[in-house]
Amino acid sequence: MKKIFAIILLLLASVNVSAAIYIVHDIEESSVRSLSFQFSALLPENNQPIPVRRSLFLQNFSSLKGDDVILAVGVESFKQVCSVASEGAVLAVFIGQEEYLKTRPQCSVPNSAVFSGAPLDKRLALLKAVWFDRKPLAVLYSDNLLVDERKMIKQAAQYGFEFQFMKTEVDRLSVLKAINFVLEDSIVVFSLVDTELYKDGIAQDILKLLFHKQRLMVGPSFAFVRAGSLFAIYSDTEAKLNILADYIRVWQTKGVLQGAVYPDKLRVSFNPYLIKSHGVVLPSPSYLKDKFDLCSETAC
Repeated sequence: MKKIFAIILLLLASVNVSAAIYIVHDIEESSVRSLSFQFSALLPENNQPIPVRRSLFLQNFSSLKGDDVILAVGVESFKQVCSVASEGAVLAVFIGQEEYLKTRPQCSVPNSAVFSGAPLDKRLALLKAVWFDRKPLAVLYSDNLLVDERKMIKQAAQYGFEFQFMKTEVDRLSVLKAINFVLEDSIVVFSLVDTELYKDGIAQDILKLLFHKQRLMVGPSFAFVRAGSLFAIYSDTEAKLNILADYIRVWQTKGVLQGAVYPDKLRVSFNPYLIKSHGVVLPSPSYLKDKFDLCSETAC
């Protein structure tokens, strides 16, 4: 595999072909095949993406050309690509806004991203509509995020909420200690997309602790809802890839890389058990669409 990828890079660099698109990843082969298939359908037949493992890419990055595009899957791939790339453009996907802002200064090439999760104001607006307890919302985050606490506090105040911030190390013991500390004053943990903080089963440990203490989390993704968070607003893979395909077309035709964004098409999922046990009254699917521009699970 290593030799094959090196040969592909050399061939692309030595002949007059259109710019290459590389999907740099460290995920399961079945997942990257599915991702590549979906992405291929959105691109011209003569400009198909080439999936490559991060370790192999890092060993062969010197063959990149100025008009190549690197699609970095996840924050760690974005970090690694940014640490070596001196040609081309980098697009990050499956990454949180705060993760991207933390890593972006390391990039010496044009870069952008399509964020996971949802904008803060949309999450706060929906929470205000379904949750009437105005105790502080706990925000736990690691050093892997760039969090503008002052800006977030101002946004929360517009919806009648207050944030209580807690920065923590990412080992299990430190995270659980931090959770116990913030729960002294908070009932709801308002999570951000933080890959390092929630890896290796720590997310499940947090949700179990919250369940036993009769506390809740507003999650950053559908997976969190299934594991025990109250609700989450998120985008699906198709919505992310559509934006990335448009960004690549503009980059390759005009040499302009558009700014990082959340997808316009967002979904919301609620945990039915927690909704019932905490007496939350759900908005109707039509209200969710009209008021918040969100697709519910039953009407999307």
